[in-house]
Amino acid sequence: MHAELTKLLVLQAKDLALFETDLRLKAIADQLSTLSAQLEAAGRDLIVAKKRLDDGVKRREDLEVRIDSYRTIQDRRRQRLEVVKGAREAQAVMTEVEMARTVLVREEGEWVKVAEGVHDCERGVKAVEDRIAQLEADQAPERERLNAELAELESTRAAERAARDASATEVERSLRMRYDRLRAARSVAVVVALRGEACGSCFTSVPRHRRAQIRAGEMLDNCEACGVILYAEEILE
Repeated sequence: MHAELTKLLVLQAKDLALFETDLRLKAIADQLSTLSAQLEAAGRDLIVAKKRLDDGVKRREDLEVRIDSYRTIQDRRRQRLEVVKGAREAQAVMTEVEMARTVLVREEGEWVKVAEGVHDCERGVKAVEDRIAQLEADQAPERERLNAELAELESTRAAERAARDASATEVERSLRMRYDRLRAARSVAVVVALRGEACGSCFTSVPRHRRAQIRAGEMLDNCEACGVILYAEEILE
């Protein structure tokens, strides 16, 4: 048996375990991201709802200023009406008063509509805030579970990485470099057993003389088609 084969297989087993842990970590991160995305979407809805409320409040305040101004003008016109002497002048003032009253009624009607809209916006903001609070409450147990699992997996990964690095130092340097190059391009096993006369990864036929050398443990050869490092399972028995 090739002297480095067992070390290489141990290293590969640790790399595959590390890869599985990374997949689990990514799955948890994706789940947490989905939960966060739900909250972010609700947060954007709240921003929109508050903007509508702010716009409505400003519109209502602007109308209140205008209505107060119209009322002040009306009061002055009524005061003028009390002191005018001629019928023509009185009629002119009365016309102004009536026109201003019409404008005032219209503005007050608009204020009522805007005030109702503000009330609706306030209810809308409250509804979104309640929805966010409920969403946070609903997510809390799942987030707690996922964060606990994440912390455990991160600890596991740190230990697996340390064990992997320790195993890597035991493999002959040039062989480890071959192996690392393959691992950089593939997430699956790169040290693969022969399957009959073929590569166990891509099932391409391996020439007889090379198979004989591999089975004799004389070499760790690469598959000419897919590049994996080939070995014979029987030499491990």
